[in-house]
Amino acid sequence: MRKSFVSLLTIAAITFGMVSCNNSKKQDASEQQLEEEAVIAGEVSKSLLTAELKDEVTRFLKDMPDSDLPYKLSTGEVTISVASTDFMLPVNKMSELNTQAQKARACGIYFADLNILKAMKKPTTEVENALLKLTTDLDIPFAIEIMKESAPANATQEELNKFLSDQENKLIDAMMENDKTDIELELLGGMSVEYALIYANPGLVVKGDAVSAGLSENMEKRLEILQQITSDLAKYYPDLEQLGTTIAPLKEMVTTVNIARESKAKIEEMRATLLK
Repeated sequence: MRKSFVSLLTIAAITFGMVSCNNSKKQDASEQQLEEEAVIAGEVSKSLLTAELKDEVTRFLKDMPDSDLPYKLSTGEVTISVASTDFMLPVNKMSELNTQAQKARACGIYFADLNILKAMKKPTTEVENALLKLTTDLDIPFAIEIMKESAPANATQEELNKFLSDQENKLIDAMMENDKTDIELELLGGMSVEYALIYANPGLVVKGDAVSAGLSENMEKRLEILQQITSDLAKYYPDLEQLGTTIAPLKEMVTTVNIARESKAKIEEMRATLLK
């Protein structure tokens, strides 16, 4: 089953070596020289993001496998709760966000919070309103529309798998078609930090199969891949370099529940840094 981009707890392992920015083979010499000169001058335009590289990033996202968490949550086989949701990003934080990168990262954080609240069957209105504003500011209103799509009632596991796969593909394609590659990666960065913070929360309780809940298994590999791809694309989107550098220590903080909890303050500081 492919991961659900919307049900972001389900992000799981992917194989290494997907992305390489050495994709200039199909560019003629003048195009390659133009790009290299622009990189040196710090004037890289999104229009220089090659179609080939876009295709590779798209394949990377679409090929990420996922867990069975959405089905397990829908059937009650797995339940997730935290003693308090105070750790979640306050919605009034939005008034302090100025740059597109900050807003994209916050959008990812709120997506993560939304999924946790939904899983715990808690009110989501405030977070949904925050996401509506942020997706409007980021000019990705389609993200909200796609997120609102509902799986068939009483869906079988196969039906739910197909729904989530189709839903994910719609969102990935829409992001790429609208030149939102950097927004998507900033979203993933923000979500990774927020899920790590949830993982580190002393009040976290998982009933059922914690590994299949996607709370720890493959977190390190996912973070390595995210750092790899942000590094590869940093010459096109300079903010991604800061994202990759900021979250680099995170993979050492999520190896076990105890280590994550010991690192809680550092993860909180990391989240704050992403939004400065």
